[in-house]
Amino acid sequence: MRIRLEGTEAEITAAVAQLATVLRIEDASDFYPNRPRGTRYLPPAAAGAAKQGRVYLTVTTPQETGPVRAEAERTDQPRRLPPASPKEIR
Repeated sequence: MRIRLEGTEAEITAAVAQLATVLRIEDASDFYPNRPRGTRYLPPAAAGAAKQGRVYLTVTTPQETGPVRAEAERTDQPRRLPPASPKEIR
Protein backbone atom coordinates (compact mmCIF):
# COMPACT_ATOMS: atom_id res chain seq x y z
CA MET A 1 0.00 0.00 0.00
CA ARG A 2 1.07 3.59 -0.49
CA ILE A 3 0.20 6.11 2.21
CA ARG A 4 0.68 9.87 1.99
CA LEU A 5 1.29 11.68 5.29
CA GLU A 6 0.95 15.44 5.38
CA GLY A 7 1.98 17.77 8.22
CA THR A 8 5.06 19.16 9.90
CA GLU A 9 8.23 17.07 10.07
CA ALA A 10 7.64 16.43 13.79
CA GLU A 11 4.03 15.31 13.19
CA ILE A 12 5.05 13.02 10.36
CA THR A 13 7.90 11.50 12.39
CA ALA A 14 5.47 10.73 15.24
CA ALA A 15 2.89 9.29 12.83
CA VAL A 16 5.48 7.02 11.18
CA ALA A 17 6.52 5.71 14.60
CA GLN A 18 2.88 4.91 15.44
CA LEU A 19 2.22 3.29 12.06
CA ALA A 20 5.33 1.12 12.46
CA THR A 21 3.68 -0.56 15.46
CA VAL A 22 0.86 -1.97 13.30
CA LEU A 23 2.25 -2.02 9.74
CA ARG A 24 5.58 -3.02 8.21
CA ILE A 25 7.14 0.05 6.58
CA GLU A 26 8.98 -1.06 3.45
CA ASP A 27 10.03 2.37 2.17
CA ALA A 28 9.68 6.04 3.13
CA SER A 29 10.34 9.01 0.87
CA ASP A 30 12.19 12.14 1.88
CA PHE A 31 10.25 15.05 3.38
CA TYR A 32 8.88 17.19 0.54
CA PRO A 33 7.93 20.75 1.58
CA ASN A 34 4.52 21.86 0.30
CA ARG A 35 4.54 24.40 -2.50
CA PRO A 36 3.06 27.81 -1.73
CA ARG A 37 -0.52 28.17 -2.91
CA GLY A 38 -1.19 30.57 -5.71
CA THR A 39 -3.69 33.40 -5.44
CA ARG A 40 -5.38 32.61 -8.73
CA TYR A 41 -7.72 29.84 -7.53
CA LEU A 42 -6.82 29.22 -3.89
CA PRO A 43 -6.21 31.66 -1.03
CA PRO A 44 -2.55 32.27 -0.19
CA ALA A 45 -0.99 29.89 2.31
CA ALA A 46 -1.11 30.93 5.94
CA ALA A 47 2.06 31.87 7.77
CA GLY A 48 3.87 28.75 8.89
CA ALA A 49 2.39 26.64 6.11
CA ALA A 50 5.80 26.55 4.45
CA LYS A 51 6.88 24.20 7.25
CA GLN A 52 4.19 21.77 6.14
CA GLY A 53 5.17 18.93 3.85
CA ARG A 54 4.50 15.35 2.93
CA VAL A 55 6.07 11.91 3.07
CA TYR A 56 5.06 8.87 1.06
CA LEU A 57 5.22 5.45 2.71
CA THR A 58 5.12 2.01 1.17
CA VAL A 59 3.73 -0.39 3.77
CA THR A 60 2.60 -3.99 4.04
CA THR A 61 0.61 -5.81 6.65
CA PRO A 62 2.66 -7.92 9.07
CA GLN A 63 2.82 -11.69 8.63
CA GLU A 64 -0.15 -13.44 10.14
CA THR A 65 0.84 -15.51 13.14
CA GLY A 66 -2.50 -17.21 13.64
CA PRO A 67 -5.14 -16.62 16.28
CA VAL A 68 -4.17 -14.83 19.44
CA ARG A 69 -5.70 -15.77 22.77
CA ALA A 70 -5.78 -13.07 25.38
CA GLU A 71 -5.70 -14.20 28.97
CA ALA A 72 -6.61 -11.80 31.74
CA GLU A 73 -7.59 -11.96 35.38
CA ARG A 74 -9.93 -9.63 37.19
CA THR A 75 -8.25 -7.90 40.06
CA ASP A 76 -11.38 -6.26 41.43
CA GLN A 77 -13.03 -9.59 42.43
CA PRO A 78 -11.74 -12.56 44.45
CA ARG A 79 -10.85 -15.58 42.39
CA ARG A 80 -13.32 -18.43 42.75
CA LEU A 81 -12.54 -22.01 41.79
CA PRO A 82 -15.13 -23.95 39.77
CA PRO A 83 -17.16 -26.65 41.56
CA ALA A 84 -15.46 -30.03 41.94
CA SER A 85 -18.21 -31.95 40.16
CA PRO A 86 -21.45 -31.20 38.32
CA LYS A 87 -23.50 -32.70 41.19
CA GLU A 88 -22.61 -29.80 43.46
CA ILE A 89 -24.30 -27.27 41.17
CA ARG A 90 -27.87 -26.55 42.31
